[in-house]
Amino acid sequence: MESASERVARALRQRMLTGEIEPGAPLSQSRVAAEYGVSRIPVRDALRELAAEGLVDLDATTAVVRGLSIGELQELYEMREAIEPVLTRIAAPSVGRAKIVMMTSLLREMEASPPVVDWLKGNARFHATIYSCADRPRMIELTTQLRRLTDRYLYLGVDVLGGTGRLSTEHRLILDAVREGDAAAAADLTRAHIARSHEFILGRLLDPLTPQVAHLT
Repeated sequence: MESASERVARALRQRMLTGEIEPGAPLSQSRVAAEYGVSRIPVRDALRELAAEGLVDLDATTAVVRGLSIGELQELYEMREAIEPVLTRIAAPSVGRAKIVMMTSLLREMEASPPVVDWLKGNARFHATIYSCADRPRMIELTTQLRRLTDRYLYLGVDVLGGTGRLSTEHRLILDAVREGDAAAAADLTRAHIARSHEFILGRLLDPLTPQVAHLT
């Protein structure tokens, strides 16, 4: 059962992802507690969790939503490009039929043009289904954190990315390689998939016509 602090952390995380709570916004413990009908203790714990994930800058007296920056975007994607292909290569031989069926179902859901937040959840679950077979808990934990941080950036352009059909094609190529047990191909496709998304989002954020560029530092 989800605890009060987990519920608050989940809700705040999603609002940061969508930009409802903007980068640089202060988070008052008393205000958040009143909004979610909890005491300040679970709010404090939730903010600590979000700070550990890199979404909030927290000190003894204040909590502020961490800003977006081109530098952070590039570093996050460089780290993902270094780690996720390795996880894919290790995991691919161990991905069984049940997980292939699950990934196929997730792809259908993502191709049905769901709301952006739901697409991002499906995208994360698709890749996590592969990584979970790697038996590398520290790498998986780090990858999960990196993906949560990059989702704030991906949210800004996923409507365009999803509309092109390119991501769907890349996901299906990865799935085909995993289904065939071709670990090297799955790893190469994952690396290219991450690199192309990075390039697209970077271009999107550097476009002065993108409204959210105002939040970048």
